[in-house]
Amino acid sequence: MRSPKVCSSQHVDRLSNLPNHIIHHILSFLDAKYAVQTSVLAKGWRNLWTSVHVLHLNSNSFRRLRSFKKFVVAVLNKLNHNTTAGTFLFSYRGRIDDYLKERVIYFASFHGVGHLVLDLGCKRPPVSQALLNCQTFKTIKLKNATFTTSFGFSKLTTLHLKHCLFSLVTNCFDFSDCLPNLSSLSLLGCDFTRFKVLKISGPQLLNVTIRSMWYCYGGLSKGCKVEISAPKLTFLSYKESHMVDFSVINLPSLQHADVDVFLSYEEENEDIQYLLKFFQGLYNVQSATLSYSTIQVCQDDYHICCVSASFFCGFKSSFLLVLYLIYPHWNFIFFLTNVRNSCFRGIMLKEVKWNVKWNFFVASSKITNCLLLIC
Repeated sequence: MRSPKVCSSQHVDRLSNLPNHIIHHILSFLDAKYAVQTSVLAKGWRNLWTSVHVLHLNSNSFRRLRSFKKFVVAVLNKLNHNTTAGTFLFSYRGRIDDYLKERVIYFASFHGVGHLVLDLGCKRPPVSQALLNCQTFKTIKLKNATFTTSFGFSKLTTLHLKHCLFSLVTNCFDFSDCLPNLSSLSLLGCDFTRFKVLKISGPQLLNVTIRSMWYCYGGLSKGCKVEISAPKLTFLSYKESHMVDFSVINLPSLQHADVDVFLSYEEENEDIQYLLKFFQGLYNVQSATLSYSTIQVCQDDYHICCVSASFFCGFKSSFLLVLYLIYPHWNFIFFLTNVRNSCFRGIMLKEVKWNVKWNFFVASSKITNCLLLIC
């Protein structure tokens, strides 16, 4: 009986025959630990990982932090000064030691890194001056770090800060002073308690996201004023457990605002005043997404939500209102009272549960041609 013929294509190493730039692209999706392991596949793969323009070092890939530290030092030693890493991602669990931190920051500062993602562990160590002086960054995502001195990134367009501490010795901090070309800014649980005035501004700023910046969380000092001014800003997302006092809001080009604020009983009156002041500053917004807790102002009945014209005074005639987070087993009653003619072009209810019993009332005969959507 004849043995079946084996197709010669089965013996072809198609992966190794791929162009190097395609192999580099494939390796860029791997953690550095696994990218380095590909060097044992064949002789031609021995140093391919050193030319990858995305370097990802994550301590979660190792059981022991000591092994991860040795691996990081070995990898950074292998990548000489001629190596250019377009994107550098480093994540560390626990408390990072000074030596490892300095090695990582030195590599990020002197190897042409354009996009930096850095998580320095749980103790928020200070950021080295070498990193603050680097002018190659276009994107920075920084977690668990402390800024002790001023900084300036002339080419930076995207800044994402999470659980970062600002301990600069100054009463007023303005992002536009150090980030003139910034277009996207995210502040998540950051500490600005040293400042009496925080200015979120920029001539090129398009998107701003703010989370967990309330006074009692250590985000702001009591009485701190927040000013947000950006002539080109089109999107604003604000999600907080309480309202912050926005003393200045100047957003003439704002297209959409996403607001989710929880109003507590203890400070509800103050929060409502801040909330009214906040909405009045959004006079040019074209659409807004509001959570149920944001517009709930009745203390005694969780099932009734009254919205008066004071929440939306000055809004454009083409304003679109989106409501979401309608909780199950509630009789949801939504009132619009004393609203100007043609104040809304549409009202959308999002994430409505099937078992929600709700009623919708427009307590004004002036509203016409208003579209109601249920998603």
